[in-house]
Amino acid sequence: MVETSKHHRKVKTFLDPIIMNDENSLIVNEFVMIELFHLLVKQKGKQGCQIAEYLLNGDHPFFQVKFDILQDSDLNEVLMILTKYGRTTTIGGRDSSIIHSMTRHKITNIITNDKGFENVAGIKVLDPIAPVL
Repeated sequence: MVETSKHHRKVKTFLDPIIMNDENSLIVNEFVMIELFHLLVKQKGKQGCQIAEYLLNGDHPFFQVKFDILQDSDLNEVLMILTKYGRTTTIGGRDSSIIHSMTRHKITNIITNDKGFENVAGIKVLDPIAPVL
């Protein structure tokens, strides 16, 4: 989350306890990581690249990189997910690859503000920006 974002403080407050609890683990889809790298490099140049390298190569108890680089059969599954949700929700190609990764790793919770995931059976959305009721 970009520090200048109007949601930065709210997202940080939501995520910090999750990250700091060593009983939790987070999985991030490769395409999301690539977007983060792009944002870091675009906004911070060489320093952004160094931050990305630190994320990838550092030893973080809360962050383990598992690569799911898609094969042909995976792409077919992503296409099936996109076919199911792509016309009736905001689920797009990247989101379909995230759903595929979640299914592969038997993950049911996602931290996102993307309302499209609320339409996917078996996924519980944890929205860090939604107002607490």
